[in-house]
Amino acid sequence: MFKNLSLKVILFGFIFTFFSSFGQSYFIGIFNSSIRTDLSITHGQFGTIYASATLFSSLILMWIGKKIDDMDVFKFSIFVIVLLSFACYFFSTIKIVPFLFIGIFFLRLSGQGLMSHTAATTIARYFEKTRGKALSITWLGLSSAEFILPVLMVFLLTITSWRNIWVSISIIVLIFLPLFSFL
Repeated sequence: MFKNLSLKVILFGFIFTFFSSFGQSYFIGIFNSSIRTDLSITHGQFGTIYASATLFSSLILMWIGKKIDDMDVFKFSIFVIVLLSFACYFFSTIKIVPFLFIGIFFLRLSGQGLMSHTAATTIARYFEKTRGKALSITWLGLSSAEFILPVLMVFLLTITSWRNIWVSISIIVLIFLPLFSFL
């Protein structure tokens, strides 16, 4: 079906789509109640901040996303990984409402935006005849994360704070993703 290099590229895409979850709405929403409680904001305020940060990140994504065409995929991937790790750590430190906007902006840009973009672009670059099949397998990473992560996060929220979870995610991203990208 796929050659050895092709399998590695698909695994790369799978992992990147899995880790894109840290910027996806379903994942951030798991922490909505805890964040609103800590910052003393309403559903409407959170929604407004979330929507504006998402819109702003999508505008910036159009500019940063095209840089993958000018760079080596590995170097671009490392940039995205470091940005996601920073975003997760920054998100864990939010104490005031304006920083919530910045935190969501970076999570949406690096996670939902650039991780997904890097995975799809890399797959599109390496596959011609089987591009659709390769993309389908790659996107199982996000589906797997949507199955695994909510249950795991809800469990973790019963034993630790949302801030500790985001610090842990930041460390996991910084340690494991460069290793997977290199391999």
